[in-house]
Amino acid sequence: MTRYARKILFRFKREKSFSDFRTTPSKNSKALHLANQKIVLLGILAVLLLGFLIGISSRLKHKNTISEGLVGVYTKDNLPPVVTNLLSEPLISLDRSGMPQPKVASEWQTDEKVQVYKVKLRDNLKWNDQTGLKSFDLRFNLPDVEVSYPDQTTIEFKLADSFTPFPTLLTDPLFKEGSLIGLGKFRVAQEESSHNLLTKLVLVPVSPNDNYPQVIIRFYPDEKTAQTAFELGEVESLVGLSEGEGLINQPSVMIKRMTNFNKIVAIFYNTSKELFSDKNKNFRKALSFATPSIEGEERAKTPIPQHSWAYNDQIKGYLNDPHLVQSYLSKAGTTSATPIVLTTTPVLMKIGERIVQSWNKAGIAAVLRVEGGIPQDFQALLITQSIPSDPDQYALWHSTQQLTNLSKYSFARVDKDLEDGRRVTDIAKRKEKYLDFQKVLVEDSPATFLYFPKTQVIYRKKSEELLNKILPFQIPHI
Repeated sequence: MTRYARKILFRFKREKSFSDFRTTPSKNSKALHLANQKIVLLGILAVLLLGFLIGISSRLKHKNTISEGLVGVYTKDNLPPVVTNLLSEPLISLDRSGMPQPKVASEWQTDEKVQVYKVKLRDNLKWNDQTGLKSFDLRFNLPDVEVSYPDQTTIEFKLADSFTPFPTLLTDPLFKEGSLIGLGKFRVAQEESSHNLLTKLVLVPVSPNDNYPQVIIRFYPDEKTAQTAFELGEVESLVGLSEGEGLINQPSVMIKRMTNFNKIVAIFYNTSKELFSDKNKNFRKALSFATPSIEGEERAKTPIPQHSWAYNDQIKGYLNDPHLVQSYLSKAGTTSATPIVLTTTPVLMKIGERIVQSWNKAGIAAVLRVEGGIPQDFQALLITQSIPSDPDQYALWHSTQQLTNLSKYSFARVDKDLEDGRRVTDIAKRKEKYLDFQKVLVEDSPATFLYFPKTQVIYRKKSEELLNKILPFQIPHI
């Protein structure tokens, strides 16, 4: 019973007790007294009904709310895609094969040199605060790109050099400058911060007619804190957790594992070391054939995903072939007198242990070293590497890219394929370049490609229905 209902009942009982001491009332006063009692009773019923309806409304509101926990330190300017994808849409999206498609943009054109792109916006666009979207509302942080706004619906990008994959750089969700006002299905209803870092966001559907839940997102500094919050019921799901075996074994706790094709797990060999140099590529091949396949993961035969429009399906597998290990070891010009050091991160430690065990079993002495980050100097490095949605992997494999070419790989034919691939506009000719790039790279083995990792979502079973309504926005192509 609510506080107000208790007050009215108390008043009713008090008046009733007072009436016991009154003299016999007249006919009129008796009728008036009965009328007052009816009014009081109706008031009690009204308050009880109101309390009941408020309770139902509160329960329904809570029932249509999903809470998520994310690990990381974020401000409004660097939110991860699982948040920004709920709040807005990009100029250009990518289909599953990696081909760019219009989204907020209606079309785009480029000049013959592939250095100037003109992007046209869709008509009658509005931000989620109902103000009209104009081209000059948008700001872009693109190195070596000059941005101008010929009119309210056109954006012009001038590049320093030819770059065919440029539309794939326009796939980040758009926001009104200096805010989190976007174009998506959700808007920010509440935000909480501590020392200028976000701790909580509450997102609500933009349209009341949409059957989407309210989304409460909480941010945690590390995975241990996030797991504790989940166990205490502060959040109903955790997105992107790398660990969580202890949680999965709990009753009513479920897990979704979705392949992330924008990352690849691979072993990179330092080709500047004599043992892994191009003169000794047979030794690198022997290591690849001695590396085990990882069960339950999406195998990567090349650094380009199988569903990409540029994938080379003629590439043979280079993993887990003991017979070829010995064949290539006998061809190798140099072997190691001391164990090879495979360096990895704590997240991949178990995978690293399996690889080292497999190498040792094949007769290649190896040890594992676990470090918190990527070392400046290494022999073999097992890490998760980000890869672009477009097959253009110039930054990862071109000989001039000293900071991002981890293997320090250098081969003129691969350089030429990568250079032409980002200048050619004809899609068939581009594909030819990337088919050859994959063939040569895998044959040279500056790296052993293992698998495309999965994004984990851990959640309570009761939240599954609501979670399934928002995950397609957060993680497209799942």
